[in-house]
Amino acid sequence: MKGCWQLLSKGCFVIFTITNLISCQQTNPSKPHYSYDNGPEIDTSYIAIITFEKKSAFRRPAQLTSTDLKEIDKILLKFAEDYNKHILSFIPPKGDKRNFLINIKDYKRQYTPTTNSKGEKEVLIYCMCRTFGPNWKKEPVVVLDGGKCYFKLNVNLTTKDFESTVNG
Repeated sequence: MKGCWQLLSKGCFVIFTITNLISCQQTNPSKPHYSYDNGPEIDTSYIAIITFEKKSAFRRPAQLTSTDLKEIDKILLKFAEDYNKHILSFIPPKGDKRNFLINIKDYKRQYTPTTNSKGEKEVLIYCMCRTFGPNWKKEPVVVLDGGKCYFKLNVNLTTKDFESTVNG
């Protein structure tokens, strides 16, 4: 009886060890990734490329290159700098600025690249500090209000011009 108990306890120990090893094994869920021009991959944890799908004689879908992505980052940083400078002119020197300033690193982004009727590459960029589920990676987000938490830029990558709108 004693030998049977030892065999059973060894068997339980082996099963317990194998179960723990299997359950602790980390898995990386497959996530979409984008890479352009054999350049760096886009971090899809905060950037989603939304394909332009509307039928239009004046606009058609486009692809982004790694150069485009770098230019978009520069334009976003310039926008945030200009916006923050403008907002600071309204806040008293001892006022709490954190709730009013934009830090681009705090936002998830949707990029919808197109080519306009002049052949210029444009990108609609929608930035959001909050998302509601994973659909933001697949579908354009539409939000009314929300203040600085939601804003968009329409960027012309050819001319480097942009228009911006911060929600109400």
